[in-house]
Amino acid sequence: MKYSILSKMKLNLKALSAFALITLSSTIALAQDPNALPTEPKPLSIDFWFYTLLLVAAVLVFAVINKTVKALELTHTLNGKEVGNKWNKINGVIFLIFGLGFFSAIFWEFNTHGRQLLPEAASIHGAQTDYLFNITLIFTGAVFVLTHILLFFFAFKYKGSGKRKAFFYSHNDKLEVYWTLIPAIVLAVLVFSGWKTWTNITTPAPQEALQLDVTGKQFAWIVRYPGTDKVLGTKAFKLVNDVNETGVNYNDINAKDDFFTREIYLPVNRPVKFNFGARDVLHSAYLPHFRAQMNCVPGMPTTFWFTPTITTDEMRVKTNDPKFDYLLLCAKICGTAHYNMQVKIVVVDEAAYATWLATQKPYYTEETAKQITEAEVARMKAEEERKLALN
Repeated sequence: MKYSILSKMKLNLKALSAFALITLSSTIALAQDPNALPTEPKPLSIDFWFYTLLLVAAVLVFAVINKTVKALELTHTLNGKEVGNKWNKINGVIFLIFGLGFFSAIFWEFNTHGRQLLPEAASIHGAQTDYLFNITLIFTGAVFVLTHILLFFFAFKYKGSGKRKAFFYSHNDKLEVYWTLIPAIVLAVLVFSGWKTWTNITTPAPQEALQLDVTGKQFAWIVRYPGTDKVLGTKAFKLVNDVNETGVNYNDINAKDDFFTREIYLPVNRPVKFNFGARDVLHSAYLPHFRAQMNCVPGMPTTFWFTPTITTDEMRVKTNDPKFDYLLLCAKICGTAHYNMQVKIVVVDEAAYATWLATQKPYYTEETAKQITEAEVARMKAEEERKLALN
């Protein structure tokens, strides 16, 4: 039996070695192009394959050590020798070292990638959202750190030993009440705070809020502003054609002075209501610096409003980035050119906004009306031809 165990261990080691050689050879083969021109040797780069091979090597080393230890223990057992418990001490020390490395990695993660977080929120409700997030992080982070310190320390301090016996502790009613009530109260407070914040965010927009119409399509945003009457004209999907992309009803007098822009200008400290829609597939309007996001659903209007509090120039100073810009992005993978759905947002003071507003001209003119009519006639003709083809 002793020889069968050793032979089995040798076969396993041979299999692991073969796997390692196959992995290395296939990786090198895939990385080489037989038709490529000879180039100067490049230094080893830390990339995906490097980490993959490093992981494979670590697994192989661990497997070899594990099999060797198992073989030694079985050999001792077959020879009638008592297997010692020195591995308990080694494992306890390893667990403690791993715990120190674990917390070092967490500190590195916060210190390195924590610097890549978004700057402070540029809207009123965004500041409330960040505050709630930070409070939640403090509570959950404290519990996380405390429990893991106890986990690693207890594994080291109370490692297996022949000199003591584990104490059987069935239950403690008071302790169970404490560790049930305290988390329940904390979570209830957090949930209530989140519900209250969400309720404040989703209240109806004030009457004086600036109204914007934003329609998503593959792969752009169409932004429409109200004109001098400060009222957006109505729209209908049946009116959509190549010229009237969002189906604005220009028979509505409120629509005749509306205008379209390639950039969104917002006045600081004034509520802004976005009316979202979509022409084709599901999109998601995402304004990260204002902590705002809303799905854009074909055939179903959605809205979201907020009050910007920091101008673009002020945020450039705060971030020490002269090229900083607010952006409207799409948070849904809506197709191959999804990444192109970006619109710059410029937050300015009231005087600058009034100056920009005075330079905008209505989209609807006599020439535009003619083009819309021609496009509608062409659309109806194409629809009739399609119906005839189906019949």
